[in-house]
Amino acid sequence: MREQLIGYLLDALEPAEHEQVQAQLNRDSGLKRELEVLSRSLLPLTADREFFEPPAGLADRTCVFVALRAGRVSLAQPPATVARQWSMADMVVAAGIFLAASLLFFPAMSQSRFAARVTQCQNNLRSFGMALNNYANIHRGFFPNVPLEGRCSAAGVVAVRLRDLGFLEGKGIVVCPASSLADEAAVFEIPTAAELESASDEQLPVLHRRMGGSYGFNLGYVQDGRYFSPRNLHRARFAVMADSPSAKPPYHSANHGGCGQNVLFEDGHVQYLTTCRAHGCRDDFYTNDKGVVGPGLHMYDAVIGSSDTKPCLETMLIEIANPEAQ
Repeated sequence: MREQLIGYLLDALEPAEHEQVQAQLNRDSGLKRELEVLSRSLLPLTADREFFEPPAGLADRTCVFVALRAGRVSLAQPPATVARQWSMADMVVAAGIFLAASLLFFPAMSQSRFAARVTQCQNNLRSFGMALNNYANIHRGFFPNVPLEGRCSAAGVVAVRLRDLGFLEGKGIVVCPASSLADEAAVFEIPTAAELESASDEQLPVLHRRMGGSYGFNLGYVQDGRYFSPRNLHRARFAVMADSPSAKPPYHSANHGGCGQNVLFEDGHVQYLTTCRAHGCRDDFYTNDKGVVGPGLHMYDAVIGSSDTKPCLETMLIEIANPEAQ
């Protein structure tokens, strides 16, 4: 009976055999547990179901391969004849071989695709790093500011300003290939500042959510009662951009399946991190030192907000200061 469990899982049994296995499962709790173990072993294959179609004729070729190794047929026999001679036990052996190969092959393919998406996302952030560096070079070392109020008051306006001033090129640069926007990479458009100013009250929140694409941006910081944009000090552990955080703590990005996030640091290098902190650093780059999603509490407190996050200063008494003199 146990050799028929794989056939039962693959729905490869004849109706009478299927009923026989079902009846035995209803009586035998140990057999039912064994079926559950086999079922769980197939779960890794379901993750790639939408990406991989089995090659045409794979089942026949697998049956021929196993039969030849077992010495049941000669090389002169055609596949169709071999397939008709197979018993249920033979099919179970073939299914087992295919399952074992799949458990090795498909996770490797999935991991390769995951790594490729992480790399492309890192390339996007490196392009942003060059754009931010070029911007800072002609703005006294400061990166684009996120206004405290007005129709441009959202973190994603950094992408808008870089694009409007010609520092960013290409439509897909703001889209992480592992994010929910991946299918829009070829046509995704960053709105202009003029479009933000002229948008209706209903349109504006939508533009705020989309203008930063898949990424989050530094919200600036407060020092001595004044609000500042971050300044490019080429710090290796100060985050200026990252995969967009989620809406709830611990704010890990969903872009890479919730497994981690790519982070662009002030010195221009990009790292994939599985936590919200740089290696050897206690600063959480998705919240400030008080655990709040808002401006940093000092110049070394980096906070990355999603595209539509406003740099809300809550009840703090702030003298608004824009050091860029734009």
